[in-house]
Amino acid sequence: MSLGIPYMGSKRKLAPLILDFITDRHPDLTDFYDLFGGGGSVSFTAIRDYRFNVHYNELNPHIYALVEYLRNNKGLEPKFYEWVTREEFFKQCARQDADWYSGFVMSCWSFGNNSEKGYMYGAHLEDNKRMAHEFLVHGCLDSIAKLGLQIPQLNAIKDLYTRRIAFCDYIDKNQHTIQYSEMVHLTRLQHLASIQNLQNLQNLQNLQNLQITNLSYESVKIVGKNPVIYCDIPYKGTGEYKEGGFNHDRFYEWAQDCPHPVYISEYATPFTEVMAFKHRSSLSATNNKKQTIEKIFWNGKGEPVKTNLF
Repeated sequence: MSLGIPYMGSKRKLAPLILDFITDRHPDLTDFYDLFGGGGSVSFTAIRDYRFNVHYNELNPHIYALVEYLRNNKGLEPKFYEWVTREEFFKQCARQDADWYSGFVMSCWSFGNNSEKGYMYGAHLEDNKRMAHEFLVHGCLDSIAKLGLQIPQLNAIKDLYTRRIAFCDYIDKNQHTIQYSEMVHLTRLQHLASIQNLQNLQNLQNLQNLQITNLSYESVKIVGKNPVIYCDIPYKGTGEYKEGGFNHDRFYEWAQDCPHPVYISEYATPFTEVMAFKHRSSLSATNNKKQTIEKIFWNGKGEPVKTNLF
C-alpha cells in the first residue's frame, strides 16, 4: 500500500524503490533524513518498513501542521468530513498562519494536489459532487434524490468507504437508466479517497516516533552514527515552492559540502547519477499517462556498498 498526503510531485509509488536502493547501499544506516518531506511518502514508508530513526522536514508550515496532527492524534475529527466550498478553499489558501486544517484543505481539496492551481472540482461539477458527498458521508436522502437517484439501501452500509464503492458500482451498473454523461463523474470523489489515505497514515505503527521539523533544509541539524539524507528538491522547469523560487545552485553547494551521504531526486544535477527508472509523472492531474525518467543522484560522500547501476 502506497502512503502519503496528496502532494504535487509525490513519491508515493516510488518511495519503496527509493528506500530499498538507499538502504541496500547503506545497510548500517541509523538515521534517515527526508529534508524536503512534502506529502511524507518517503518518511511514512520508512517508518512502516524500517527500524532506523526517521526525520521528516517540510518548509511549508501548512503541510507540516497536518503531518504533526496525524502523528499526534488517533482518528480524524469531524471537520475532516465536512464539505469544503470553493470560497473556503481559497480562504484557507490565503491564510498567513498555519494549522492542520489549512494543510488539509490545500492538499486534499486542490486540483492536481497543487493549491496554486485552484479548487479540486470545476464549477459545473461542484454542486453534484457536494450532493453525492452529503449522501455518502451523512446519509442525506434529499441530496441523492436531487441527483435523480433512489438508492437508500446504501445507508445500511455503515463504513463510508465501503458505501462509496457500492455507490460507484451502482452508477456503473445502471448507466443505461441514468444520465450517465452527467453522473459518471460522481464515481471520482477524490477528496474522500484522500481522507481515507489520511486514516491509513494514522494507523501506522511507530508513527509517533517520526521526528518532524519545519525548517529550511540547511537549518536541519544532522545527527546519528550513520545518517543518510534524501532530498526530493523542486525540479527545474516544474513546480516551485509557494514561498518562492528555489535556488538550485545554493542547494548543490550545500550538498557538496555536506559530510554525509546525500541522495537527490531530480532530472539533472552536477552529481553522480546512481539510479534511474521509468514511472508515470504525478506533477499534474492531467498527465497521468506521461512516462518520465526518475533519476537519483549522490553527492559522493560515505562508503556505500557497491551495487549495479540501474
